[in-house]
Amino acid sequence: MAEMRSSNPVFSRRGFAGRPAQPAPGPWPGSEAHPPAAGAPPTATPEQLAGLYRAPSGLTIDDVVMHTLGLFAIAAITGAVGWVLAPSIPGIGLVAALAALALSFVISFGRRLQPPLIVVFAGFEGLFVGAVSRSFEDAYSGIVLQALLGTAVVFVAMLVAYRSGRLRATPRMARIVYGSLLGVIMLGLLDLVIRAVSGSHLPIINDASPLGILFSVAVLVVASLQFILDFDYIERAIADGAPREEAWRASFGLLVGFVWVYIEILRLLSKLRG
Repeated sequence: MAEMRSSNPVFSRRGFAGRPAQPAPGPWPGSEAHPPAAGAPPTATPEQLAGLYRAPSGLTIDDVVMHTLGLFAIAAITGAVGWVLAPSIPGIGLVAALAALALSFVISFGRRLQPPLIVVFAGFEGLFVGAVSRSFEDAYSGIVLQALLGTAVVFVAMLVAYRSGRLRATPRMARIVYGSLLGVIMLGLLDLVIRAVSGSHLPIINDASPLGILFSVAVLVVASLQFILDFDYIERAIADGAPREEAWRASFGLLVGFVWVYIEILRLLSKLRG
């Protein structure tokens, strides 16, 4: 089977080789060579029985779910740390964000899948999210819970849309989603430079103007479409017999998508309430 490729750059940089189809099982124990006695049940050798009960070696949805839950648990723990430390260490969120950004590029464009880096990335991502959430909550009481609920609603809506066939992953969608993600990252870095140099900021990112709100809505819509790319990759990876290690890559992509949507909802809500 040819190497499976994905339109999602988080996944497609280092694809996996599809595994060959499993050979058809041989005749049931008790073949023509050794026919069983009349009325006797078929017998099997220990090796044949082991083959019947051997766990599948390819990627399963359970692998993806368990890895995703593990990464989210790590992010939740470090997020709580970031929440507590944010008031006393104002720069902790920025440092964690830059570290997570650097790791995300290493993971996405590395030559090999490196699970330890993905675990460390989840830790930094949680630290960043916790610190940012604390700053938004201090400014707008209750906004974090609203953003969490909004992110859950977006995820479920995208899953329903994907399973129903209303939204399918396409190369054009991938270009739009990841081009937008790169653009948001560049705008964020530019905003940091402007703040450091002049103390001002980019109005389109932070101001509660009609243009700023429209910008946040557009970015949120695009961020939500990343889930469609993630679902498509996971579905095809399982169908193509990808190795179970690919669960790390799938869970990494889902974590990136959740954080992106959550941050954009926080920004949009803060503009609407501001």
